[in-house]
This record gives sequence, structure tokens and C-alpha cells, in this order.
Amino acid sequence: EAFAGTTEAPLSPEATEARLAAFGFTDAERTRAAVAELTRGLTRSSRLMHQLLPLLLGWLAESPDPDQGLLGLRTLASGTSGASELVRAFRESAETARRLCIVLGTSPLLGDLLRHNPDVIPALGDDDALIVGSGPELREQAATAQRWRAAEGQGAGLKRFKERALLRIAVRDLLGLADVEATATDLTTLAEATLDTAVAALAPGLPFTVVALGRFGGAELSYASDLDVVFVYDGSTAADFTEAERVASGVLRLLKGATPAARIYHLDADLRPEGRQGPLARSLEGYRAYFDRWAALWERQAMTRARVVAGDAEVGRCFVGLLAPAVWGRALDEAGVREIRRMKARIERERLPAGEDAQFHLKLGRGSLSDVEFCVQLLQLSHQIPSPGTMAALALLMDAGALTADDAEVLSASYRFCERTRNRLYLVRGAPGDALPRAGEELIRLARSLDTAPVELREHYRRVTRRARTVVERLFYGREP
Repeated sequence: EAFAGTTEAPLSPEATEARLAAFGFTDAERTRAAVAELTRGLTRSSRLMHQLLPLLLGWLAESPDPDQGLLGLRTLASGTSGASELVRAFRESAETARRLCIVLGTSPLLGDLLRHNPDVIPALGDDDALIVGSGPELREQAATAQRWRAAEGQGAGLKRFKERALLRIAVRDLLGLADVEATATDLTTLAEATLDTAVAALAPGLPFTVVALGRFGGAELSYASDLDVVFVYDGSTAADFTEAERVASGVLRLLKGATPAARIYHLDADLRPEGRQGPLARSLEGYRAYFDRWAALWERQAMTRARVVAGDAEVGRCFVGLLAPAVWGRALDEAGVREIRRMKARIERERLPAGEDAQFHLKLGRGSLSDVEFCVQLLQLSHQIPSPGTMAALALLMDAGALTADDAEVLSASYRFCERTRNRLYLVRGAPGDALPRAGEELIRLARSLDTAPVELREHYRRVTRRARTVVERLFYGREP
């Protein structure tokens, strides 16, 4: 048995009460009820939980929210399949039990995913089993899932595939087995595999490809990211256009799902020429003509992050080739620099949601993610250095002498901190969030999940973003200190 020699004597009700208080459980009534439900009866699960309760309480106390973790454990144990997996996993691995307690006490989102996919529980104790695999491996898994669960409704297989892979990615992130760059890469690879399978399911009747933009194009997705895309096809007839529109709209519909609960991804195709007023899909020749004649600077900037992610590879190569002269063929002039600065200023004024704390905003705050991304893209266009990813572009700019090593380090430090904290806030809250909590239990839980204190978390934000904003003021706005 995995716990041989490590378990204590079962706790009496009085000892359990004292242990709960000492370990930081705060909701006494709900906690007592959860313990009673876990240990009541003569099932294998209840007997094991009674035996392991002292250890489990200790591990839950290491998590940001022990009460939430205990309730999550009770929820898993109350389901037939969940209880069976718990018994099997706990008997085989103490490390699985410890990690499960940490996960459940950190993220209600992951607790919910585990409830729907309890057979993933044994993988928690195995570092290798948590690795989601390469792009080709994920594509094969996605295609298999789509075929096997087709009878449950279009998209049901992809939904389950995505959830199971996301669960592994997030657990690796939460346990410190993957850094922020590795997590972004895994999230991007998962999205690519899902999208490629969706395109294949629509069986395009002509060469058709999907090009990623934004953070998707940069291979820097976060948990809450939408997928910015444009659809491109090779064809010239009205019938070709109709077929391309069918595939594009079908992909959007398939990944959106019939209900909010069935949504797999939210695809945003609004960066296409003419935005929502234009067709969803455009031909290679249509894009060539558009970028030769009408493309605005903001569209040129958006296409710095273009990357082919699904569909016909040859169409994708042709699209990237025709973009190159329009995007990278000439350096940015002074008028272009001023225009990008104006765009950035407008975003700072208009996009900060009401009620959000501008002083601690991870995405739009001074020196945070948007500042770094705009600064890097301005330098790329000015020095004609192609790269869709922000972190990769920083290295290339430094190699080209367009950015000092010190400035690159300052910008990357802010980017990494803000992205890691934003990702962790999503897991802790179970919903998107772009600003550090002002105070209260949520800030405490977030800080604990990042192995720091609330005051230090906010001070760290101030330090790294203040330094980054100094670099942005100089390199983006041209203001010397």
C-alpha cells in the first residue's frame, strides 16, 4: 500500500475538530459535514478516507483554500466513478493524493474538470502522464475523440478531448512542473489540434487554411484567450467562395457549441479585411489585392503575428509569402510610429473595463502585457524583424542590436510575471480576470497559490511593471527620462 507506515490512527470527532481549526479550515459547519460524509459508512472509499483523514487534512492545509479542497474531495468521493478512481489512486500513490489535495484546494475549475473526468486522477502522481504530447499526437487524439463520440452530437468528442488535455496542462502549471512559456506553448498546441480537427470534420471541397493572429499567432495563449483567426482559400469562382464560407462558418459554429456549456473555443474573426462587414473567408488573390491597395497600418501590425495553424499547408505558405512585402517590405516611418502611438493611447482610454483597477491591471496597466506587446511590435516594424511571438521577438531584436540585453530582460520579466499571475488568477477564480484583486480572500488565495504574500504580490507587480514602463516610455513613446 502506498501509505504503509505513513498513516496515523483515525481521528476522533473531537480531534478532527481541533485538527481542522489548526489547519486553517474556516467554515466549521460545512467542513464537519464534508468530513462526516467522506468517512461515513462501510464502503471502501469511506473506510480509506477515515484512515487517511489526518494526512489529507494536512495536505489540504498546504493549499490556498483548504475548505474548498475538502468540499471538492467530498464531491469526487460522492460519485460512483470518482470514488472508484480515488480508492485506486490513493492506494497506489501517496503523491497522487497529496497533489489532488493541492489541486482541489487551489482551483474550483480543475475540481469540476476532475469530477467530469475522474479517470485522470491517477495521472496526477505521474509527471510523464501529465504531459499532453506533441502537435501530431494531439491531432491524432482529437480526431479519434471526434469520431468515437460523434453520436453524442457534433463537437462532443472535441469538447471532452479539450477538457482532458486542458486539465493536464493546468495541473502541470499549478504544480510548478511547467513555466509560463511551456504552458503557453501547450495551450497553443492544444488549440491548433482542436481547430485542425474541426476543419477536417467540415471536409473542405477546396484548398482552405486557418491563419492565427494575436496571441494565438504568437503561440502565447493564456487560459482565457480567444482564438484570433482569418480564413483563406485558393479559388476564384463563386462556387469556391460559397464553399469557403460554408467551411469557415461551420468551424465557428462547431467550436462555439450549441450552448455556452458546450463551447469549445471562442473564435474571433473580426481582424479580417472589412471586419464583421466583410466575408468570413477571402481568397489568396483577394488578400493580395487588399494588401496591395487598402490595408491600414493597424492591419499590417496585426499581421506581424500571422501564423498558419490548420488546414491546407500550401495555401498557408502562399498566404505568408504574399504578406511579407506588405508587412515587412518597408521600415516604419515617423508617421507610422505616431499612428501606432495614437492607437495605443486610444486602447488605454477605451478598453479598461469600468470598475477594474488600472493601477494593478495585468493586461492594460502601465508596463504590463499590452505595453510590452506594443513596444515589441513597433520595434519589429521599425527594424523589419519578423517573428509572431513576443518573447521570441525580444531575442531577435536583441540579436539585431535593436534592443539592449538589459531592456529585453526588463520587458520579458514584466511579461512573464503578468502572464503567470493572470493565468493563476483564472485557475483560482474559475473565470477570466485581468486585474489583481484589491484585497480580501481572493487576493490571499491567489498569493498563496503563487507562494507569496498578498502585500508582496502587489509590490512585485509595482516593481516589474514600473521598470518595464520606463523602457516603454523611452522605446515606444520616445521620451527620455
